[in-house]
Amino acid sequence: MSSGLAAAYRIVVDAAVYRLRKREGANLVTSMTLAAALSLPVADIGYRFVFGALLNLFVYLLNDCFDVRLDLAAPGRDTARTQFLHDHIAAGWTVVGVIGVALAAIGWVHSTGLLVAFLANAVLITAYSRLLKRWPVVDLVAMVAWGVTMAMVGFPIDSADGWRFAGLLAILCAVTEAIQVIRDAESDERAGLRTTAVVLGAGRTAWIARLLLVGAAAYAVVVLHTLLGLLFLLALLVPIRPQHAARSWDHLRLVLGPTWLVLLAAHRFAGSWTTWLQVG
Repeated sequence: MSSGLAAAYRIVVDAAVYRLRKREGANLVTSMTLAAALSLPVADIGYRFVFGALLNLFVYLLNDCFDVRLDLAAPGRDTARTQFLHDHIAAGWTVVGVIGVALAAIGWVHSTGLLVAFLANAVLITAYSRLLKRWPVVDLVAMVAWGVTMAMVGFPIDSADGWRFAGLLAILCAVTEAIQVIRDAESDERAGLRTTAVVLGAGRTAWIARLLLVGAAAYAVVVLHTLLGLLFLLALLVPIRPQHAARSWDHLRLVLGPTWLVLLAAHRFAGSWTTWLQVG
């Protein structure tokens, strides 16, 4: 194996392992469970899973390549991994390009929805990495958009039910982004990034996360299921402490994950939006 291929291979493996260790990429689980709840064919779900896995890798590598110098200077980062990417940045960008071409081809062959999902994510993550994450509040709004574009992996573009669930995921993505900018506030401030947590403070950002959780519950009640949507309010019981932001993130997902699955199960087995415990 040539040195260039070896570097590219290590960059891909490092990125995948690092994100798995940080318990990121949960959008792939939500997208695939959404696809199952919408009764998509098994072969189609498998196709979407492969596409979604590649899309996650593409998005994270794209962000890593843009942020490599910031990450290298930030405390608490995986310095060896980041240093290797910095030293082999040409290989990193080559991998991003190859995966991008593969995603475009897969999307083109499969459906307009997957092609749009790829293109939208490429534009959004580029804008986020280069500009949007440096603006307070806008960084959270950008993650609302990202929640929708990643959710598109799990449903056909003409699925009304798919779009309804994508709206909920968009709000929940903003919640997790609020927790993440709280977690990274110290390193972001040192890097000169004016994220929501840096400008407004960790405490106020935590309250924004709580308000977003109320918004997610309200959305679920109005758009998805009148009774089961209230379960999202249970997430308010999770303490969001700036000094333990990573733990708060994990605890929130322990509440939000099962609630998401319950909501999907209600849709999958109810047969319609107006039966089986549906009120109004």
